[in-house]
Amino acid sequence: MPWTEKALDKIDIAGTKRCDLMGEAKPSLLFFPMIRFLAHLLSCEEKKMISPFSLAVRKLLHPLLVLLLPLFLEHKQVFESKSSLLGIDEPDEHIPLGDEPLIWCPNHRFKDDIAASLRAARHAYILFGSLPAFFNTFDGVGAYINGVVLCNRKVKASREVSTEVAKKVLYAGRDLMVFPEGVWNKFPDKLLLNFWPGAYRLAIETGSKIVPVIHYLADPHGKAKENVIHTVIADPISMEGLSEEEGLSLLRDTMATWYYLLMEKYGQSSRRDLVGDSHCTTAEWEYYLHQHTGCIRFYDKEIDLSADYRPKRIIRPESVWQNVADIQNIHAGNIAHIQYAKDLVRQEQRRDFQRRF
Repeated sequence: MPWTEKALDKIDIAGTKRCDLMGEAKPSLLFFPMIRFLAHLLSCEEKKMISPFSLAVRKLLHPLLVLLLPLFLEHKQVFESKSSLLGIDEPDEHIPLGDEPLIWCPNHRFKDDIAASLRAARHAYILFGSLPAFFNTFDGVGAYINGVVLCNRKVKASREVSTEVAKKVLYAGRDLMVFPEGVWNKFPDKLLLNFWPGAYRLAIETGSKIVPVIHYLADPHGKAKENVIHTVIADPISMEGLSEEEGLSLLRDTMATWYYLLMEKYGQSSRRDLVGDSHCTTAEWEYYLHQHTGCIRFYDKEIDLSADYRPKRIIRPESVWQNVADIQNIHAGNIAHIQYAKDLVRQEQRRDFQRRF
């Protein structure tokens, strides 16, 4: 039996497949030692996933990790003044974070946003759902050293246990980092995706406040010196007394506001910059996304194409018109309407960059 198969046999979580761990790529040299020694993080046994000793050790290691993180960032990171972005000629007011555990919520749009978020936050365990990146890259090594709650998003048992482990982290007095979008935002016209409710529910159950962290990088692939990661650390938000919809709306609106202000200040572009040599902005964005997703070698496309949160209460146009497009009883009186519905569905599906790339 090949060594790869033996390594996979050590994973004791039902339903985990090879593609969950490597995407469509071959395993890296890191895969074998990582899966051999860290498969217990997918065990669905809380005692194996976290312990008081690991909590203490990782807190001690965090200052060293923060010192090393800039070496792994492709772009320089700058922490922005909130007052300056708001046009206020005064220093930022100091907001004490206190000693209570916090949930840090960054936006999710480019390769280095996890490392940039670790630099912005206090020591916080990462709720980590990208298994190929964890087991095949140094991002996974860094996440493990920092402290991680690993989750196979395709497996119900793993999702449930990772939630319980995340609560234990907070109840132990440690911070937690959650990316509420769940996946990179690939839309050209949305500042942020809809948020998964996990951060809100953890905040309500543990009494923790949420600290929004907002990053803006104008060109993730540009090498110019002025092309830096601009980061804002917003004030902590309490979810007490807010419904799930109210809490998530407040968090998303807060993050979108800061992202918009960063974009307005640092993201101004001409039409030539946006379109390039393409015949339209859609074609240019498609090219950009091919380039952007292509920079990640270990990438589970199956989970990535369904990992954005789509509440059932929000009806999508293609869902409405799909019923008409699927009509089988075609006759002279409805053929034009059915063809129109098919065209609309195709058009909406083409615009759905999030689940096409």
